[in-house]
Amino acid sequence: MEFTHVPVLLEECIEGLDIKPDGVYVDGTAGGAGHSSAIAARLGENGRLIALDRDPDAVRTASERLSVFPNATVIHSNYSQMRQVLDEIGVGKVAVSYTHLTLPTNSR
Repeated sequence: MEFTHVPVLLEECIEGLDIKPDGVYVDGTAGGAGHSSAIAARLGENGRLIALDRDPDAVRTASERLSVFPNATVIHSNYSQMRQVLDEIGVGKVAVSYTHLTLPTNSR
């Protein structure tokens, strides 16, 4: 079964981020890597993207889709563990430029 995901407000998010080529960005809900891919594509050699997701299928999909970006790292973790994950990979002491979370809402 293919993992499908449509990024919400992708262009608006990317425009609002004003991505710095050497920034450090965290996507706490990587999903299908829509936002993550757009961020990673704008990073320079010294930029970094860390994409987290707790869903193993999303992690597999994001890993595949982000494999073309050497500055992207996908980690199987809940965003609530972000601080610990960043510390473990040596990013904990670096100023994170932006953290992205796509959180579900119930319209009922």
